[in-house]
Amino acid sequence: MSSILSNLLDFRSKEEKSRSFEAYSKKIFPYGDAQKDAISENLAALFPTERQNYLVMYYVLIKEEMTAEDSIDFESAVAKAKKYKLLNFTSKLQAGIKSLLNADFDIDENLQYPTLEELQASATDILFSWQNNE
Repeated sequence: MSSILSNLLDFRSKEEKSRSFEAYSKKIFPYGDAQKDAISENLAALFPTERQNYLVMYYVLIKEEMTAEDSIDFESAVAKAKKYKLLNFTSKLQAGIKSLLNADFDIDENLQYPTLEELQASATDILFSWQNNE
């Protein structure tokens, strides 16, 4: 609701809004649309039965919180993202997203992401470490 109100009360020009969106997009996907497409494809491969747009939204929400000026850790970012309740945010889903985020934080302009099998293995390791820490 506050988002709707803030959009209604946003008196910036179209150009200012466009620049703001571009800056935000550059922060989340510094290597542009190719990076965004690679993330979307990897999420779809990791979770083929989930709704693609929701997966990307959760990914962006979590990455945004982790890269903000007052950044927070993955677990805190997940807790904030869970409030949207668009997906059943299981431990497996969280581990897959964390695995992809880890790869994304280390990526360069060549966008050489790990293979699906490597991402799945990393997600399994993350799940295992979470279970051992409980």
